[in-house]
Amino acid sequence: MSKTKPLPVPNHRRYPSPQPAGNINDHAVPLHSSGIIRAFAEKPGKVFLLYGERAIFQLSLQMAAQAMAGGKPIAVVDGCNRFDVHALSRFARTRKIDPNKFLSRIFISRGFTCYQMEQAIAHKLPAFLAGIHSNTALVFGLLDTFYDEQASLREVRQILQRLLGSFQEMKSKGISLLLVCLERTVAPQERNQLFGTLKKGVDRVYKLNINERGALQLLLESRQPVLRGFNETEAAGKLSASCRTSKGDYNYGTDRTNFHQPDRRGTCKLVKVPPRTP
Repeated sequence: MSKTKPLPVPNHRRYPSPQPAGNINDHAVPLHSSGIIRAFAEKPGKVFLLYGERAIFQLSLQMAAQAMAGGKPIAVVDGCNRFDVHALSRFARTRKIDPNKFLSRIFISRGFTCYQMEQAIAHKLPAFLAGIHSNTALVFGLLDTFYDEQASLREVRQILQRLLGSFQEMKSKGISLLLVCLERTVAPQERNQLFGTLKKGVDRVYKLNINERGALQLLLESRQPVLRGFNETEAAGKLSASCRTSKGDYNYGTDRTNFHQPDRRGTCKLVKVPPRTP
């Protein structure tokens, strides 16, 4: 049996090579992994955070694959080089689904700076989801790019606040977002506060850890109550407006953040999705 070659990715000084996500199967995360899948798939319009051990990427790909198997397109914004096209291909083959057709339902955009991540999520993602008739997106490693000291702490805090406002605005339009982050401690210490801010801005926080028996355990860490009479769209607009700079826009950085699809011709490269014709 021939071995599958790893997915080629651009070398970048800030990111290690991606770790393989492993096979996607119903027993990948043994304790109640179906709970988060059901909760995320139920009513549209939610923001979930999944963090902890490295298997979170395996679990999130399982969630994406379950939706794709039902014919649903998915968009992924990857800020930490964790997307694994081979895991999705294996999922399709084990369920006797045409991998070419299956992979045509997922679109990937990579971000290497916090500015690119803001552009991809806040400004390109909503319109892109509307264009592919989807309301579901995954964001890998949102804060990884925020730990780069080339961007000041004040600046990344402002970007994060703007993104939290964008999350609420997308949620009010029926878009569901799954944010997937590793649990980590960074230096300088002040940047660790970003993760606490992120946790307070989502609907549910799930943590995947290792219990005393050495087994993976998925926990619902927090769940935000829905406030009656709370206008999320209005609140999101006020939050976003309060975080704008004197320039009046969010267009920081010059690098593009385009959405791509996995190449289904066997090269395992990411290819740019051509613009849609009217």
